[in-house]
Amino acid sequence: MADSALAAPELRFLAELRARGVEFAIVGVSAALLQGATIATQDIDLWFAQIDDPRIGQAAAAVGGIWISGSFGMRPPGLGGALGDRFDVVTHMSGLGSFADELPNTVEVDLEGVKVRVLALERIVASKRAAARPKDLAHIPALEAAIAARDDDLEL
Repeated sequence: MADSALAAPELRFLAELRARGVEFAIVGVSAALLQGATIATQDIDLWFAQIDDPRIGQAAAAVGGIWISGSFGMRPPGLGGALGDRFDVVTHMSGLGSFADELPNTVEVDLEGVKVRVLALERIVASKRAAARPKDLAHIPALEAAIAARDDDLEL
């Protein structure tokens, strides 16, 4: 997800979440991309501190999107409308603690002028290992390479 990889409503939605004080983090492969991993994904995984936070729906509405909270138990939470279908709402991460437990394991990145929290690469690897699905295990070498490259850069 390099510069301009997000549609305008998607980027504005993230800015609206921040402006409204909604606690969230980008997780999964999309978070890894923002930290330099060379891997591909089509979606953006969002993990919210509280999926029943009314400010999520307010932020979505502000950009012409819709928020389906999933609070009625009929379907998982989701976003749509002007936001399209690239955002996936994550309610837990395999092998990791709660959102509150993992928040210290996030880093802040600047995404086209919007500061967002992303899950640290090491925690993404831990979750991929715990999920153990073939597609998750296939991502681990690229994630570990990104960690090694980052660590090499830190040593310079």
